[in-house]
Amino acid sequence: MIKANELRIGNRIRVYSDIVEVTDIADDGIIGTTAYFDGQMGCCGCTDSMAEPIPLTPEILEKCGFEQKEVVNSDQDDRTFWAHPKMNYYTYDGKKFDAGYGFGDLDHVKYVHQVQNLFFALTGEELEVKL
Repeated sequence: MIKANELRIGNRIRVYSDIVEVTDIADDGIIGTTAYFDGQMGCCGCTDSMAEPIPLTPEILEKCGFEQKEVVNSDQDDRTFWAHPKMNYYTYDGKKFDAGYGFGDLDHVKYVHQVQNLFFALTGEELEVKL
């Protein structure tokens, strides 16, 4: 189950067995999603008790444009780090920092909608999700 306040328009979630995109979130917590009827796209609503997160897998991260990176000069060589070319930003002193290299440390980020939200917060752009 995902609470409606964890979602943004454009997030991908699972409702029953379908992967859908969030199209709106009502004040009462109803989540509007894409739906397909007779081959045409429409819209339907679901409650947060029907909405399930999509777990992250290496395959999904790759479909979202992330690449696995080697850890250099680290005592955490057993960790997997993922980077995305657009997740670079500048620190206060003007040095470039690749946020993707720290992605492996974010143990609480386990679902596609969380990566979408993180990506938007860091880049100001929507993450293209090809599921």
